[in-house]
Amino acid sequence: MTDRKEEIQVLSKEISTQLHKLEVTFWEVYVYPGNDEEYYEDTNGQLHFNYEREDKTTWLFYGTRALFYKICLFLELKNVPLYYKMFIDKFQLIINDQKIVCKSRGPLYTDDEPSMIIHDEFREFLRSFQEFNIDYFEKLEVNKLKQILENTNPILAKTKSKVTNETSIYTPIKWFVEIVYPTMRSLGKARFIKKFTTYHPDILIPEISSAVEYKYIRKGVGISNYLDQIKTDADSYVGDPEYKFFYAVVYFEDKSEINPEGFRQAVVEKKFPENWTLIAL
Repeated sequence: MTDRKEEIQVLSKEISTQLHKLEVTFWEVYVYPGNDEEYYEDTNGQLHFNYEREDKTTWLFYGTRALFYKICLFLELKNVPLYYKMFIDKFQLIINDQKIVCKSRGPLYTDDEPSMIIHDEFREFLRSFQEFNIDYFEKLEVNKLKQILENTNPILAKTKSKVTNETSIYTPIKWFVEIVYPTMRSLGKARFIKKFTTYHPDILIPEISSAVEYKYIRKGVGISNYLDQIKTDADSYVGDPEYKFFYAVVYFEDKSEINPEGFRQAVVEKKFPENWTLIAL
């Protein structure tokens, strides 16, 4: 029984990760293509076919089909014959038809993005299971992320990183986080950046709806102004459908200036929203 539970847990994580990767790929190819146009121009003005974009487009179909089989296996392991039959009846006849599988639609809501219909239907189908319940999943994974961030100092020590600025701090942490959360994004892929004035995430983890910023506080520089600015961002931020949890990791150059109790009290007094976490290092 334990082996089956572990297999279900591993498989559900694979399904969640692959589904999100497919959604991100669709987003990159069709919604905000950037440099992923069908043809690109070289320095001599010559047009070339974009094979990388073609690869992504192809993977949208084959990756979705592979995901279908993973979900079938998940339902078998869960021993839910009625759900399994419903899923098979709904998708088996179309899963090999690339044109149908890759059908998309415009945004369903004002702040939503266009999406592939089958991905939305997969999500709707899986929502009945606690392994894909966002609150259940995030409760487990967000705590794991917090533990990683709280262990920034040991990670920096193990990687023999020399700290001189924010980049030197979060670079080794990003490498570590990416191992745990493969869908981690770079700063440029966030859609909400313009809504912030001070908070600029260095690490984005859409699969657990989390964003992380590292702030390097040099010796003798007070923290109060930074906290005030972050509080303003936290209060004025309307919200992005993809990100709900925000971390500000404050790294002090001079560790003797850290007053953990005083820092926690300052955060409490400023009444940050519950989905904002500040960590002092």
